Amino acid sequence: MKWIDNTPRLLTIMLMIVTLYGCNSSSSGSKGSTSSTTASVTSAPSISTGAPVSYSDASALLAFITAVTVPDDGRLIIDFQLTDNNLNAILDLTSDDFRVTVAKLQTSAIGNLTGSWQSYINAIEDPGVGPGTVSKLQATSERASTGTLTNNQNGTYRYQLSASIKSQPSDITTQAELEGLDLSYQASLTHRVAFQFDNSQQPSNPVFDWVPSTSQTDFIFHYDVAATDNCNSCHSNLAVHGGNRTEVKYCVTCHNPGSTDANSGNTVDFKQMIHKLHRGADLPSVLAGGEYSIYGYMDSKHDYLSLQFPRDIRDCEVCHAGTATGSDKQTLTNQGDNWSEFASIKACGSCHDDLDFTQHYGGQTDDNNCMSCHSVNGIAGTIASRHIDSLDALKAQFVASIIGIRNTGQGDTPVIDFKVVDPTDNNSPYDILNDPEWMTSGARLSLQLSWSTTDYTNSGNGSTSTPANSVSIDALNTATDNGDGSFSVTSGIAIPDGSLTPNIAAFGSGSVSIEGRAAIDLGTSASPDIQRVPITNVVESFNINESDGSAKPRREIVKLESCLNCHGTLSLHGDNRTDSIESCVTCHNPRNTDIEKRAIASPPATDGKTEQSVDFKVMIHAIHAAGLRETPIQVVGYGGTVHTYDEETVHYPGELNNCLSCHDNDTYILPLTSDVLATTISTGASIPDPSDDVVVSPMASVCSSCHDTASAQVHMELNGAHFSTTQADIDSGAVLEQCELCHGEGKTYPVSSKHGIN
Repeated sequence: MKWIDNTPRLLTIMLMIVTLYGCNSSSSGSKGSTSSTTASVTSAPSISTGAPVSYSDASALLAFITAVTVPDDGRLIIDFQLTDNNLNAILDLTSDDFRVTVAKLQTSAIGNLTGSWQSYINAIEDPGVGPGTVSKLQATSERASTGTLTNNQNGTYRYQLSASIKSQPSDITTQAELEGLDLSYQASLTHRVAFQFDNSQQPSNPVFDWVPSTSQTDFIFHYDVAATDNCNSCHSNLAVHGGNRTEVKYCVTCHNPGSTDANSGNTVDFKQMIHKLHRGADLPSVLAGGEYSIYGYMDSKHDYLSLQFPRDIRDCEVCHAGTATGSDKQTLTNQGDNWSEFASIKACGSCHDDLDFTQHYGGQTDDNNCMSCHSVNGIAGTIASRHIDSLDALKAQFVASIIGIRNTGQGDTPVIDFKVVDPTDNNSPYDILNDPEWMTSGARLSLQLSWSTTDYTNSGNGSTSTPANSVSIDALNTATDNGDGSFSVTSGIAIPDGSLTPNIAAFGSGSVSIEGRAAIDLGTSASPDIQRVPITNVVESFNINESDGSAKPRREIVKLESCLNCHGTLSLHGDNRTDSIESCVTCHNPRNTDIEKRAIASPPATDGKTEQSVDFKVMIHAIHAAGLRETPIQVVGYGGTVHTYDEETVHYPGELNNCLSCHDNDTYILPLTSDVLATTISTGASIPDPSDDVVVSPMASVCSSCHDTASAQVHMELNGAHFSTTQADIDSGAVLEQCELCHGEGKTYPVSSKHGIN
């Protein structure tokens, strides 16, 4: 497990109590701190004796705050060092290159492991646009150009604030009193200094926590509820406000309860703002016709009315991860479990913003009584138990497996043996022909037969209306009970040997996938409550005519785990296709389009096309790149429903240029392997016959799925790509893409370089 803070939780509690209540009984002013105090650390790495580098040339910044002194006047003196990632000293930092925040960690009445930051550096924001009518205090940073910077000419620096943390300007004090905020210096509390570096190639946000009254930096109350690494499982590289604020520990020094957006009237407290914007379109207030907006730089309005969280909003542990609720793939923080242990009006009300707490169970004016209900013995149960998707427990009761695949040569009719078991009941097998989970309305179980695994086409699938779908076998209506808990189905379509239309033989290897959903009635006979339970899809390859007789699976380009970092689970097409990229690509292949569904679309698609490719390499890129594309992709799905993926409906949270967010290792580099087929954009006169398809050459189909402008197309065509050709011309070499001559690894403009992938 990765850790942000290695301090044991119990020891933190004990020492916090001592620190807060034993070291200094003063809770305000600077009592007990009438002379300067210095806190320092020795953990900063040694600066290299090699040649220094310039600030602007450093590819990465390693910044460490090594000491903080609180002088009598309260103008903090901060010692820090700055190097590149090779520990070479940076000697030319200027006061225009960084800014500083300072905050104290105020205690909370609901628990010794809770609290809230309060900035010492603040400004008053007056409302100018939006619905806000009242001036509000807003945390900010101090630009170093206003303080005193000393360059020691060895990679170390000293900066003294111009602002005092022991006294505040009179207008700030007056405003704070109006809002009930305490800006007094409290030496016995944990304090945090944080930096933001500007004008550099890469950002850096170092922080320094200490308790001024004791000068301690270790074994103190470090309040860290969410880790940046966990945010970056979706965001790739969290970077806001111009890209130089990248660390949660830095963000919270300003985004805390003492900071409000005067234009909207909304708090910018981290725990409230982040919850609300992530729930976005599903906020109760938004569903009721309201809006949630924040006004930022230059009074620009940021509207989160259409923001869709890509997974279940109840997955609190995705962001908050402690020893009790986190996983070994996450960064754990000491207060990462707080979400499950401490209920509060502000945190809970940020998502449940339709709840009037003054009327909630007798009226709640503060957080003191929350845990009397939201606990193990409380009537509401634990917070964690109320944030669990009940479907997860049901899904755990179903695991499908393909036991064997027979008769798979050209011209043969495959027979597939399979079973579904319940791992929660000693892997006891289900009787899919009689058990209620499969007899209840809504249940479905299907075996999908596909070929060839080099790049699926499913040519000869027996359909005249769908170009390249897999062959579907209805297990619930055609399966034979083998008497040992397993079942068998026989395909109604033989493996093509080329004798039937479109006279194309399957070759190499094929695959069988099992997909579907169980159906469980959680209600009563008088009031049914049928829950569909997705079954994780399983794919197995089989040999058709491989030279060595060994089945070859399809190449792996994307790992499911990469998708699930954001999505949590992928269950699509009516909960039938679940958590298996290998299953998705059997139908989402280069020869398949939405032509059959477009014929029944009402209202019709508005893109002017008669069909749209659903090739995985095109469709998935185009959907995720909605904010980049010039023309949104439209795909017509089940029942003729038109799905438009534009920047209003898709908000990709990561860095779109970071191919590694989805791709496995170097599978994004050029050239593509020779077995990657071109993408059909028109199925021609005969839907079943791919030989008359109009196709886009393979590399162009991938790159143009994001880069869809006319100029980008011209660039690709000048380098051998073709947007209206045939697979035969590509196979013969009449059409020859040469993108890799410039964009291949080791060339002048490799994809990794153009996309900024390190």
